[in-house]
Amino acid sequence: MRIQADLEHDARVCVVSVEGEIDAATAPELEVALESAIHRGCLNLVIDLERVTYADSSALGLIVTLNRELQPRNGRLVLAGASRDVSRILELSGLVGAAPTVSAATDARDAVAGLMLAEPHQPPLWQQTLQLPAATESLARMRADVCDALGPLGVPEATQFDIRVAVGEALSNAIRHGSPRGDVDSVTVGITAYSDRVVLVVSDCGSGFSGDAAADGDPYASSGRGVMFMRALMDHVDFERLSGGGTAVTLIKHLGTTTSAERTPTQA
Repeated sequence: MRIQADLEHDARVCVVSVEGEIDAATAPELEVALESAIHRGCLNLVIDLERVTYADSSALGLIVTLNRELQPRNGRLVLAGASRDVSRILELSGLVGAAPTVSAATDARDAVAGLMLAEPHQPPLWQQTLQLPAATESLARMRADVCDALGPLGVPEATQFDIRVAVGEALSNAIRHGSPRGDVDSVTVGITAYSDRVVLVVSDCGSGFSGDAAADGDPYASSGRGVMFMRALMDHVDFERLSGGGTAVTLIKHLGTTTSAERTPTQA
């Protein structure tokens, strides 16, 4: 197995490229390389799996170890570019999304871009606000309205699906936890498009929701996976208690270089 570790952007992100097979014989070497990067102060790790041809439970054990290292440091681990076979192993493990620090990306470049998102230097291209009654019957319509608004951006289908699921989970929490008067209350989604990202803010008017995942990383818990999904699918997730009551959940997704964000949203 070959391992190459590269620090990116002032050591905020470290890309570790792996080639070959990850098993009981090679996992310890990879663990040393990854823990070395963490100890050098790199708390956002991207493991480039594009050239990995095999992974077994040793790789999954390594991911669990890294999650334990990174979680108290508010770090992140992104598994990038996994082949169909390796992705199958990751899916069977249930770690992506369930482990608080672990997410996946199509390739290392997109992973780095998502982790390195800074405050935008340019004004937004456009903004749009959607509002519907806080009723579960509104969920499908609100998800569809968000996707319709994103349509002119040329967002890839997989990215749009990630956003749809993450926004859907935020809306479900807003209705379940942030709407004490039921459908008398309303839920709002603010959409702001930039050339490199989309920012979505889901707001409710209830007592507030901290964003703590009730499932606490347990993939077999009966509920509480919504926040895990949001963190796994989006590049940035933030929960803010509003001064007037309620919670605003900010979801940010990097759009890559294939979108056409200069176009304006479809008007209802």
